[in-house]
Amino acid sequence: MEENGQEAFKTCYRGRAGQLFHAAYMRMGKVLFALHILRTTEKRLTQKDIFDYGFGAGTFYRYCPKDSRLFGVEQDPVVCQEVATMLGSRGYETVDLQPIEIERWKEHPLLARRYDLFLCSHVLEHLPDPVDFLKTVRPCVKLEGAFLGLVPINERAENPHHVQKVDRAVVENWASDAGYEVVYYEENDPFRYWAQPLFTVDSGWKHKLAQAMSLDLGISATLLGERLWFGWGKVFGKLTFSKPTQAAFLLRPADAGHRLKRMEEDGAQLR
Repeated sequence: MEENGQEAFKTCYRGRAGQLFHAAYMRMGKVLFALHILRTTEKRLTQKDIFDYGFGAGTFYRYCPKDSRLFGVEQDPVVCQEVATMLGSRGYETVDLQPIEIERWKEHPLLARRYDLFLCSHVLEHLPDPVDFLKTVRPCVKLEGAFLGLVPINERAENPHHVQKVDRAVVENWASDAGYEVVYYEENDPFRYWAQPLFTVDSGWKHKLAQAMSLDLGISATLLGERLWFGWGKVFGKLTFSKPTQAAFLLRPADAGHRLKRMEEDGAQLR
């Protein structure tokens, strides 16, 4: 990742567990969209093993049921400890957050486990080889589990940190090449479309303006909730000629359906 200008993400979440930071749309827009997809596809998180690759400040975890088991990786060991402490104070009992060395990711001990949900939010566009990443984590997805990916789309200005330009065809090709099938795909979130160029700037007045907009949108989205916010998205897009800025997709290993059917048939025969 360092070769592609990703060094800035190593410690950027350190000490950022405050309410305003979590409320900003740069986090809440992704979290609410993920929750929207899970509700739409009827994926329950109660008593489930959940892995978040690149969990940032841990905002998604805060919306998981207290009896879910939380796992994840980030580059900064201090962030791992800070988020684990925050989650412990909020009543989560099973939390295993570990630092990651990108170059040695395939050797990480958490890859030895299997998860009901493997979340990868706004990460794949940063990777030089998303297919290789998807292949690596495929064995971690339980037979009845799912990989949930979120990526930016329709970017009006180039983001210097993004090395992949994503659309539906790209997602489907990634999934096919990595041995998955696409269970669900949705494009939504037109709210930042015209202002998107502001969110590619890392400093100066444009960056400050983007931060203010992010907080305003984030508070509004949080108050309305994912159902109303993303239900209003398509109408907002038509009224303002705005395109969706996020795509979300649910994947499962390509042979999972056949294996589940075989298990059901075997169980029926035993009965």
